Amino acid sequence: MSTTREEAAAKARHVLGAEPRYHPDAELEGDTICGGYAFVAGDAAAIIGFDGGYQTSMLVLAGETMETLIAGWLVEQRHRHSTHACPICGATTFHTGRYPASVCPECHARAADRGGRRIVGYNEGISGGLIVFYAEATGGPQTEIAAEVLATGRCWIDGIECTIGEARFGGVVIEALAPPA
Repeated sequence: MSTTREEAAAKARHVLGAEPRYHPDAELEGDTICGGYAFVAGDAAAIIGFDGGYQTSMLVLAGETMETLIAGWLVEQRHRHSTHACPICGATTFHTGRYPASVCPECHARAADRGGRRIVGYNEGISGGLIVFYAEATGGPQTEIAAEVLATGRCWIDGIECTIGEARFGGVVIEALAPPA
């Protein structure tokens, strides 16, 4: 988030040509990549994005409500920014077509083996390869290899089974096998 609510209100005042009223929306403001703030001034409305972009609407003339304006903004911005909802927690995370069920960084950090021991994955070297350690081990952090995770390519986050593997151009990717019920 780079634009504050006060900065967004000033921009809304400028683009709407009137004193705007703040319109709170948890989903819009909760999406730290694609979100922003919503404002209304009479029949005109504006969404000012965290990245400084904006969209305006004459609600009645456009046949919109604030809810449809916000929903449309989020769809458009999520497509533009290539994001999707994390299949574990629902937070917005970056999307690539190769890994459509990838989890957000916060869920990635909670990955564990079948028994609940937290794991950490890395590339073995500059040319790749996957290595997975237990985050905490008797010999110290990341001294014990998580052999079962390496052999099966499976890990769990909040009880949800996931795959763990080497990403195509480096790094480690974790994807949920099935969304939470």
